[in-house]
Amino acid sequence: MKAKLLFLCLCLVWNGWAETFTPYRPDALKKGDWLIFESVLYYPYVAPGIKEEIPWRAENIRRIIIRATVTDRTKKSLSIDYTLENLYDCHNDKDKHGFYYFDSRYQQDFAFEDNTLEKHLACVTYDRENGSVLTLDKANLSCSYSKTYVPFGVRQAGLSAPVASIRNSVNLNPILTQIANGFLTGWKKDGTIQLTPDTRIIDASFALPPNTEFTVSNFSFDASKDSTVHKKIFIAYLTEYKVGERVTLLLTPGDSIIQDKELYGKTHNMRYEGKGSEQNNFQYSCRRVTNIHGSDIFHFDLNSPNEIREAFQSRDFLLQATLEKEFKNMDTYWRKVFERSEQYFRGMLVLIRYMKATDKDIWQKSGLLDWQAPYFASVNPLIDLAYNTRKPDAASYYSFLYRYSLYKKQELKSDNLCLNKEKELTPQENYLLNKQIFSGFPQYVVNGASLQYIMFDNMLSEIEEDYNEFISSCPDTSLTNTLATTYNKLLPFEVGKNIQESGLMITDNLHLVKGSDRKYILLFLSTWDGLPAPDLQNAINLKQHLESEGLASIVKLELYSKFSSHNAKRVKPYKAISDQQIEDFKTKLGPGAMTILMREDGTILYRRFGYWDFNPKPILGLVQKDLDRVDESMNDFKKGFKEGVLGSLLIAVIIGIFYYFRAKSKRKQERNRRHISELKLRAIRSQMNPHFIFNALSSIQNLINRSANEEANKYLIDFSRLLRKVLATSEKKLVSLSDEIEQIELYLKLEQLRYPFVYSLTVDKSIEPDVIEIPGMLIQPFVENAVKHGIAPRGTGEITIRLSLQNQLLVIDITDDGPGLKTDTNGGFGIRAVTNEFEILKTLYNTEIGITIENRQDKEAVSGCHIRLSIPL
Repeated sequence: MKAKLLFLCLCLVWNGWAETFTPYRPDALKKGDWLIFESVLYYPYVAPGIKEEIPWRAENIRRIIIRATVTDRTKKSLSIDYTLENLYDCHNDKDKHGFYYFDSRYQQDFAFEDNTLEKHLACVTYDRENGSVLTLDKANLSCSYSKTYVPFGVRQAGLSAPVASIRNSVNLNPILTQIANGFLTGWKKDGTIQLTPDTRIIDASFALPPNTEFTVSNFSFDASKDSTVHKKIFIAYLTEYKVGERVTLLLTPGDSIIQDKELYGKTHNMRYEGKGSEQNNFQYSCRRVTNIHGSDIFHFDLNSPNEIREAFQSRDFLLQATLEKEFKNMDTYWRKVFERSEQYFRGMLVLIRYMKATDKDIWQKSGLLDWQAPYFASVNPLIDLAYNTRKPDAASYYSFLYRYSLYKKQELKSDNLCLNKEKELTPQENYLLNKQIFSGFPQYVVNGASLQYIMFDNMLSEIEEDYNEFISSCPDTSLTNTLATTYNKLLPFEVGKNIQESGLMITDNLHLVKGSDRKYILLFLSTWDGLPAPDLQNAINLKQHLESEGLASIVKLELYSKFSSHNAKRVKPYKAISDQQIEDFKTKLGPGAMTILMREDGTILYRRFGYWDFNPKPILGLVQKDLDRVDESMNDFKKGFKEGVLGSLLIAVIIGIFYYFRAKSKRKQERNRRHISELKLRAIRSQMNPHFIFNALSSIQNLINRSANEEANKYLIDFSRLLRKVLATSEKKLVSLSDEIEQIELYLKLEQLRYPFVYSLTVDKSIEPDVIEIPGMLIQPFVENAVKHGIAPRGTGEITIRLSLQNQLLVIDITDDGPGLKTDTNGGFGIRAVTNEFEILKTLYNTEIGITIENRQDKEAVSGCHIRLSIPL
């Protein structure tokens, strides 16, 4: 009965979703739209021990990815370019325990012989009325490549690809012909495109018809924010899908999952029902079954080989018994994911214990380090990314790669030919060695993690070359995006930057002194709850060290941590940090700790992230070095002053006479220049007002054409009010902020008659709009741009406008949730005019108005455009 009720609820939810999804039609295609097709060839399994029933796999398959991009559109025709995005080919060897592998994304290891990657394949022109092909201009549609033989397992040659290979080729003509001919004719009313059983769409620049649904609870770290999430989404492959902060679903296309929220409320156990529930129930019961997430055998001191072997046997019995008894109907792919993850976990644990062992011979004799053991011999790191979960507490694949790299480096240092065996490898040496140990994705994931680690302990300038090389060569955007995000977060804390530019709220507590470069602040900031005893002891020792070295008056300690305010006196010299400042730090840099040495004016000399477990001498050495630099420059100045004082006086007299006669002429030129600038400013505003009025009249015309007379009348009334406002302020050099805000709100209310979007306009309490004056019509063009580019293409959306005060700047943030601006977009007339106005205002008032325009998807998980104006007050 309960299952029937759940199914009924599922149907009701699906009906609601079906009404909200609007299929994308061929008539809606515009220039720049794109779709990605996948054509798959399955090889028959011929290797021993491999089963046929895996529905989706990374072995014995050839996968060809083709991108179709709309390049032109007329009233009667549509032109589309087809290019080859990727070719993946993996085939088991029937005689040897290994496979032949090729992936065009990693060209440095597996190169096309004729450089076909991203090659233009064809340009096709279609009849828009019936979808038939009018013209088909094909390029050379054959390509050759070499598949490299890779044995199962790891050990002898690391994970880099051996040289043995076989030649292969593929003719793309029949694949492209099927895609091109069925592209428009196979487009159904529900938005699906039916081609052949082996060819399908896997991604597009627009929403694809949903194929997977779920109803789950979004459990937040803040219980008050818990909610129920109903979604129907499109996924191309079996994948992980993060729901909120604490829930990750394992999804297969076609799944329909419902969570038992009542059970969670009573027991805090997660249980799911419906298609796809098996793998999700198993992943949240692993802790109960084998403790895979935070395993006992990982944390306990099981150091002897016999203890590890017994723990493995116990784990294996529990794991297999649970799979057979409770999860025997689990999808074969997900079962392989869990089994493969277990092998990586065991291999990682053996390597950890072996590297820590003092008696290596016992481990060698135990057989645990046998490279034919399943946890070493049955894994395939080059392709096992396809069978890996990315959850931090279950990412055994990534942990194994990291431990394996450490093992190989330890092995290298133990070689008799290796010099400086006791010397630790530098981060840069680790980075370069990873390139020799790994190939393909394993190399990039390990080196990406290594660079991220280096960034936290070193200045970005020290790794600039390695960072740029990684970003330009890594084809996996998930890795490059993660690294670029960290890089951008750390950039404001580089040597020579001022901490005030970072925007951290904690800077308000530092009492920086402008122009002071002979005194220093040592800042340590921790977001962890409580204060570790070693950190407190380090602070006390450092304070005593500063006093003994006579530097206490030069270096000021500013140490903050998170603890109750009533404990502030007990943990001196630390100070309690507010929750708001903690959240600000976490938002900008993530949870953790940071040490920064800066001059008293905020200029950064050193920074490091992580626990405060350091020797104070290097930091104090930086202080002394900086003091020496300042002293040296002062000595040079004094010496130069003494030697050149007479000559300087003589030159000063001559220059004074010259400038006396020139000053009158310059003052006259300056008056003329300012007058011309004022005329230019008036000319720009006189152009902007008609431009703005024309756009408003276009909106009225649109309503009249749709016979929306009542809305048109309302529009005209509001428009007349707005027009009077614009004309009243058009001759003024500066207008009050309250007038500008009123004009913006009138404009947005008018545009809401055309599009059903929502907006919010908030002004910080610290701002007095009636007192502050700004140049007129300064903000409105950017708001109009948000409507034009963010709202109009979809007919709906949200615009957010926020005004705040930051460091004597009036900051206006304007965001929308539209598609964002293209890189070649220069904005409309209004934005170009305002940009020119900025230059004139700079000349007139010696003030510079800052402006940044960026796509939100570059830094956030949502699309849209973010415009920030900074006006000095």
